[in-house]
Amino acid sequence: MPHSHVKFHRRLTVRLMLFLSLALVPVGLLAVLQTHEVVNRINTQTEERLADQTRSAARQGRERILWAFGAASGLGQAVGTDPAEAGRCVAAMEEFVADNPRVASAGLVLPDGRVLCASTGETYDVSDWDMLPDLFADPRPYVSYSVNPVVSHKPVLISVVPVMDDGQPVGLVFVSQGHATFDAVADEHGEAVFKTFNNEGMVLTSSDGDEETDALLPEGRTLAELAAEGPATFRATSNSGVPRVYSVSPIIDGTAYAIGIWSPAASSPGLVGMAVSIPLFPLLMWLASLLVAYVAVDRLALRHIRRLRYDMRRFARNRSLPQGATSDMPAEIAEIFDTFQTASETILRDEAELEMVLHDKNVLLKEVHHRVKNNLQLISSIMNMQMRKLRAPEAKQALKRLQARVLSLATVHRTLYQAENLGAVQAGALLGDLVEQLQEFAGAGQQSGIETQFDAIRLYPDQAVPISLLATEAVTNALKYAGNHKGQPGFIRVRLSAEEDGHACLVVENSKGPVPVLPGDPVSPSGLGTNLIRAFAAQLGAQAEIEEDETRFRLCCRFMIQGFREEPDESDLPGGGPAEEDEEEFRNI
Repeated sequence: MPHSHVKFHRRLTVRLMLFLSLALVPVGLLAVLQTHEVVNRINTQTEERLADQTRSAARQGRERILWAFGAASGLGQAVGTDPAEAGRCVAAMEEFVADNPRVASAGLVLPDGRVLCASTGETYDVSDWDMLPDLFADPRPYVSYSVNPVVSHKPVLISVVPVMDDGQPVGLVFVSQGHATFDAVADEHGEAVFKTFNNEGMVLTSSDGDEETDALLPEGRTLAELAAEGPATFRATSNSGVPRVYSVSPIIDGTAYAIGIWSPAASSPGLVGMAVSIPLFPLLMWLASLLVAYVAVDRLALRHIRRLRYDMRRFARNRSLPQGATSDMPAEIAEIFDTFQTASETILRDEAELEMVLHDKNVLLKEVHHRVKNNLQLISSIMNMQMRKLRAPEAKQALKRLQARVLSLATVHRTLYQAENLGAVQAGALLGDLVEQLQEFAGAGQQSGIETQFDAIRLYPDQAVPISLLATEAVTNALKYAGNHKGQPGFIRVRLSAEEDGHACLVVENSKGPVPVLPGDPVSPSGLGTNLIRAFAAQLGAQAEIEEDETRFRLCCRFMIQGFREEPDESDLPGGGPAEEDEEEFRNI
């Protein structure tokens, strides 16, 4: 996994520069000690100058935030919080944003987190904002920074003012100003790292881009603690171990603050427009050494490592082969490139072989399911031929029910070889095909429509086969017995639902007429259909629950959705070991 946020002190260039800095310390130590008093006086003057710059920046930021607070307060008094006046509120917000180019968006938030009106004309829900309960519990002006707010969708500083009614907060008006409005303040003092933050220590603006704020702060102190201490200018060592000059100034007491951070070099006199710094030459020697070290490390190692990282990421993303080593690489790095190229070619070759094997397996598996489906349909056709020769209605009906069971198995195999994932099927689509097929078998004698509701559930064949056979028996019985009862229209309902605990539930329910609509064996505790239903339910690791009264019949089978299981031993029969004659009967189905 790529490390996109490597700590600063772990970088090779930083470590090399630190070691070089330590090596150069004795060289410049004598000059620094000789001019210690002079430097102290210069630093004192510089601190006063830096404090003036920070106060100047704070005044400019203060005016802009106070302007936003004043505008938000005026908008709150003008629009109110009545939902019936939402249209007028939206118009006021749109007009306000149109008249003030620096404003990105404005709106009014109700206590429940709904944005009653916004300058965009749309509605939003900010109930998940963690500061919302606190601002209604302790109403006060508040300012924060957001990278991607729900209203303006761009970095903004958000100024929030409560709307009060009889001493109680009834809403919050926010005014969002573009981030560039405040970046201009920091740009006026480019030699400093300039940040603005609120009383909770949240950084609002920063002039140092991706620089880590914690590494720049004084050791053992946070922005919130600096805000509580009030305005000050002082020297301290940062969390990264670098001595710095800090100047803290309030923008609005208790709400927003500004901090300027200077390095010791920036606080020393420069060469342009000032006297030449006394310790300048040791400093220049140190900087030159660091520059040479950085260029050497970058040219000899880092740029090749960056290319290797790019090649690795590209290979991981789209399997593009690396270009290999170049003549300007050091021998050690060239060996790494050659090794990676060899490994990449080996991986691609192995993956191609695996893909070919998988493709062949899928083709063969599809062919197996296709042939099984064709053989089962052939058996069904033979049964049709046999039924046409039979004269006894009972024999024809028994053979027809057996044919339905065979075709249900054929439907399972057809669904398997048509599925993208040959190992599992969509149970809902499978049961839908079975129900449609059984309706066709019922013919004109069945007048009750079938209501179906199937959730998207994937089952492996060791569960798909018994659930389809169970559904076949249950729906066949429902088609046979569904009918009108005392003038009430008949119905058949089939439902397969997924439950939160990893179970699935198949329910087949039908009305009961005075006599069976279709001929066949009766549904009784000792009937063949009921025995088959219980056997198939046992294969699913469940029990078939049957509820019956004068008007309806309901079958419910609840089972655990499982992954693929190994084929059980022949002695491990459904139902927990039935009697020998029942076992023989089940095997002959």
